[in-house]
Amino acid sequence: MKEEKFLPLGSVIIVKGSVKKLVLIGRGVVAIFKGEQKYFDYVACTYPEGLIGENVLYLNHEDIEEVIQKGFQDEDDFRMQKRTFGWIIKNRK
Repeated sequence: MKEEKFLPLGSVIIVKGSVKKLVLIGRGVVAIFKGEQKYFDYVACTYPEGLIGENVLYLNHEDIEEVIQKGFQDEDDFRMQKRTFGWIIKNRK
């Protein structure tokens, strides 16, 4: 698996096959679907509405068609990616 860089939180994206903008609100997420744990690179909500109730979309990096705007990123974010997401990339199924 190639090593990929995670987009920062707050990034605004469009997923393949859609025209609706989404904003990334979480990374490296495990969600339960039909009683089974599944890993996703990101969790997003609609833009500009934001999080409404529990309406979120789970997606992986390859689902992103376009990055409209990258979110804020600093040294803390880079350290988190190096330590935490490096492990996720190597160990996810």
